[in-house]
Amino acid sequence: MSLARELALRGIHAKVLERAAQLNPVGAGIIMNPNAMRVLERNGLADAVRAESWPYLTRETRARRGRLLATRDYRPLYESGRLAEGALVHRAHLLEVLYRSLPAGTVRFGETVKDIRAVEADLIVGADGIHSQVRRELFGQTTPRYMGYRSHRLIMDNVAGVQCFTEYLGRGQRIGLVPISITRLYVWTTFNSPRSAKPNVDLPRLFAQFTDEGLQRMFSALPAPEAIITTEIEELWSDDWVRLSAHRAAVLLGDAAHAMTPNIGQGAGMAMEDAAVLAEELASGAEIEHALGNYARRRKPRVETVVRISREVGEDGQRSFGPACWLRDRRIEREGRDVEKAQAELVRLLAFSG
Repeated sequence: MSLARELALRGIHAKVLERAAQLNPVGAGIIMNPNAMRVLERNGLADAVRAESWPYLTRETRARRGRLLATRDYRPLYESGRLAEGALVHRAHLLEVLYRSLPAGTVRFGETVKDIRAVEADLIVGADGIHSQVRRELFGQTTPRYMGYRSHRLIMDNVAGVQCFTEYLGRGQRIGLVPISITRLYVWTTFNSPRSAKPNVDLPRLFAQFTDEGLQRMFSALPAPEAIITTEIEELWSDDWVRLSAHRAAVLLGDAAHAMTPNIGQGAGMAMEDAAVLAEELASGAEIEHALGNYARRRKPRVETVVRISREVGEDGQRSFGPACWLRDRRIEREGRDVEKAQAELVRLLAFSG
């Protein structure tokens, strides 16, 4: 839908084929980092997204018992115009905003495509996720790599009382509390787990090492187990994003091309950046092969960097050896004191100029 929005603004007609029967309020929360919000500012949807969200002004990192390790303050970067203001959002709200921005009939629900090769279009865009049917049928099979840990996601009342994005670091486990409104909270976890292990939604027992008072209130008020989403953390990189033949042109976008770990909240951001750049190239007047080639050349270096950083953050966060965790926490404390360096790194990661 992000790509359809970008194309519609440029007068290019697109159809979104969606397997679901309707726009379901799927998923949990989503961290709209400054780069994603910059895309939305440019395509006119930022105000609508921010209208029902929580401002992403600061972020706290805490140890498993609640001790504050570091605070990241984005406000000076927003006020100086170096970054667009981020937002913490319910995923369903973001989808609704995107959907309502599109010309009537753009999204065709209940569409199941048995053979991608039978689809008639000037360009087929595979924006269909890590298990992309477009990638499998037109580009060949690429198997996602399991990263050794799983995640829970859920929405609940903000009984923890947090007012900013707060991450707790433990041994082989992490918990994130993300306010998405005055009263609602998006909770995510990560925990080391063999792939063969059965999913575990007994959060109080699984995360017993976390003794912070706010987390204890959260554990005591969890929703029913069926409301908790459990996923395996995987990564995927497709070397080929563009496929041209005498009969069709195809291109991959977002997780279909480069599924990444969720450790820095950039899955949606990279997909939305992809959409903006692809639409710009398609509207440039260049031949289709040149437009698609330019898109891939512009995006791959940026995405490769973000994928690597996200993987490294996950590896650091999932450390389980006690002394290594102690050293990690002390390093985070030390690095957090160098505000100027930390803000420069944020700008390099989160500024989107196209």
